[in-house]
Amino acid sequence: MKKVLIFGSTGSIGRNALKVISKAKGEFKVIGLSTNQDIDTLKAQIAEFKPSFVCVNDLDQAEKLKAKLIKGPKIFSGEEGLLEFSEIESDISLMAIAGISCLKPLLKNIRHAKRIALANKESVVCAGSLVFEEARKYRTQILPVDSEINALFQLFGENKSLTNGKINKVYLTASGGSLADISQKDLARVKLNRVLAHPTWKMGPRITVDSATLINKGFEVIETHFFFGLPYEKISILMHRESMIHALVEEADGTLFACLYPPDMKMPISFALYYPQRKKGDCKVDFKSSFSCNFRPVCYTDYPLLKATLDAAKRKDNSLIILNASDEVAIDSFLRGKIKFIDIGKVIRRVLKKYPAHPVKDINDVYGWDSWARTKAQEAINKL
Repeated sequence: MKKVLIFGSTGSIGRNALKVISKAKGEFKVIGLSTNQDIDTLKAQIAEFKPSFVCVNDLDQAEKLKAKLIKGPKIFSGEEGLLEFSEIESDISLMAIAGISCLKPLLKNIRHAKRIALANKESVVCAGSLVFEEARKYRTQILPVDSEINALFQLFGENKSLTNGKINKVYLTASGGSLADISQKDLARVKLNRVLAHPTWKMGPRITVDSATLINKGFEVIETHFFFGLPYEKISILMHRESMIHALVEEADGTLFACLYPPDMKMPISFALYYPQRKKGDCKVDFKSSFSCNFRPVCYTDYPLLKATLDAAKRKDNSLIILNASDEVAIDSFLRGKIKFIDIGKVIRRVLKKYPAHPVKDINDVYGWDSWARTKAQEAINKL
């Protein structure tokens, strides 16, 4: 029985992972669960899975949970508590904390987990070299949970020679998010509920907004670069509204291999938990009813933030940290009704316009530039 730690258990990925585990009798033991502040969901998860350890990042909510649980797991709290929680030994750690706040516990947990199922993009986007260098140092396996990167992993397997000059290109698919049919002139009137109504995926709010701007897809290109060592010129994006085919690999002779499954995150989560085995699941393609798979090229003028993300990736400086931090701050303001959807792009572009370019050498650089960008992003929001 494999011991599992789940970081971000009350979010979309965490809840789906627990659904997979609940049906895997005798395969996994959940030893730890963490949340930012959703103690009501966490309390129900504790009752079902009976972990030995839990962590609540919000100090006030942690105290409320302690008052509700007379007996039960050891409770860690706050940022320091999360780092202590990250030192618990596990066979598998599912990293589903959103945003750059995942980076410190990820780097800490790499030393204590045999495998990390990574569902966080920002840690790779902002510190990919640091993350994978640490994983190599401690011989910790990192498997991608992100559906497109997971699909590529399934197509490649662990045969890294396939990525060593023997393929023409890989393709990541993008649904276009909830605003794919909205004209550029109508974006200024888009409301929050429309942006969050993703047509094919059920995801957390930030990633849903990033799917509408396609920043999310730019982040996946960066993940692909770091996971498989592919040069950026060999990674392309295709618009695919149905979200059935998640990635394609084009071999040297032009043959395409595709990874196809329904848009359900339990599929890549199950793969990352069970790997290298495959277990029977409830989610599969239904060929009894007809469906189609359509593709079209990306129109980069419709998605300027996607182009900005890819341009930042190729600069190999601190620009990705600055872009990510500005995006997080702007989306938070949008979700709270402080700015419009189109203002997200305005904030990011203003911060990126005059940022001081510097190399990123260590985690202190990452958090230093992250803090700088958050201040500048808030200043830009205040001036809107």
